[in-house]
Amino acid sequence: MDHTSISVDQQDLVRIRRQLHMYPELRWDLPLTTALVKEELDKIGVDYVADQYGTNTVVATINPEKTDFTIGIRADMDALPITENNLDKPYRSRHEGIMHACGHDAHTTMLIGAARALYAIRDQLTCRVKLLFQPCEEGRPSGAKTMCEHGVMQDIDCIIMCHVNCVDGVHVISSNPTVTNCASVAWKITLGGKGAHVAAPHWGIDALAAGVKIYNGIQQMLTREVDPFDTCVLSVTCMHAGETVSSNAAKCVMEGSLRCLKEKTMKWAQARLEKLAHSVAEEAGVTIEMGWSGEPLPPATNDPAMYDTFVKSARKVVGEERVIYLPTSPGAEDFAYYEKEKPGLLFGLGMRNEAKGACAPAHNKDWDIDEDALETGVRVFVQFVLDNMNGIKGMKMPEKE
Repeated sequence: MDHTSISVDQQDLVRIRRQLHMYPELRWDLPLTTALVKEELDKIGVDYVADQYGTNTVVATINPEKTDFTIGIRADMDALPITENNLDKPYRSRHEGIMHACGHDAHTTMLIGAARALYAIRDQLTCRVKLLFQPCEEGRPSGAKTMCEHGVMQDIDCIIMCHVNCVDGVHVISSNPTVTNCASVAWKITLGGKGAHVAAPHWGIDALAAGVKIYNGIQQMLTREVDPFDTCVLSVTCMHAGETVSSNAAKCVMEGSLRCLKEKTMKWAQARLEKLAHSVAEEAGVTIEMGWSGEPLPPATNDPAMYDTFVKSARKVVGEERVIYLPTSPGAEDFAYYEKEKPGLLFGLGMRNEAKGACAPAHNKDWDIDEDALETGVRVFVQFVLDNMNGIKGMKMPEKE
């Protein structure tokens, strides 16, 4: 049995995706989104629990009695605080200032489609399948981390997810047997000086000058202290100082992001940035407050054994020429928390189609997808389950810190 023997209603997938796209919601506040998910699961007849693993979480289970091997499939549901352009699209966001600009509407849709397809053949499956509908991938606290803390991975043996993109052509599948996404954390530095008239700068303490010195120190740190074969992306994304042209800045606020391939590099970079900022502050005579967005999001790392069998499944769906290697991304993905618990695999699904206007990068006001690939995502999930329902040899449990 393979994916070609199952029926997938492409038109229904488009309906669900457009409904989700029109009514996007942020972080943990997903009442409309989860209501739609539960409504669709009720139509299918599959059992699920809501809010057991955190607010607005939904976890459905197919074949709960088959406990020898359990495959998890995850979809994130939250949108972004972006005002959508796409004025010609009838399914444009109805929630001003909020937009599904990262494809989570597609992810949720494909997981609903997979639920329907797998439930229809449940008697032919020898495994249990758990479907994780997760809030707050784009914010903190991480939805994945919260669900793991509530024990969602305890009875799951391995887990898989799809992230759509408009880099690869429609139906192109990408993955790799190593790190897919870097570790990530945000930071904020507030410097306090003393205002003085520009004609008498020696009477004040210029907070902006200290901020500029930290900025320049970061650039030197990256070019002279980081292994050029490692990945360390340390960006100053916001810098606000001063209120008038007639006096120096009494306050400077800097914000940014730090992304590293290795957790060891992340720890070093955090300590180095703190040392740099405090050293400059002391020399300049400014006060300093420095904080982090929380613990760094860990790197997401695919299990090599899962990758080997996934590639075979994907080729059955899209053909060998459409399965490509996925380069490691400096972008963050909280799927890493599931992979801290059990073996996991992240794969990409191309939805780029310039003729349909689906070619904008993620997190962009013009983002849209070629919906023809929704069925492809469903079939890849189904084929993976069919090929691996009796277990996956060679999977390695993640090392605990």
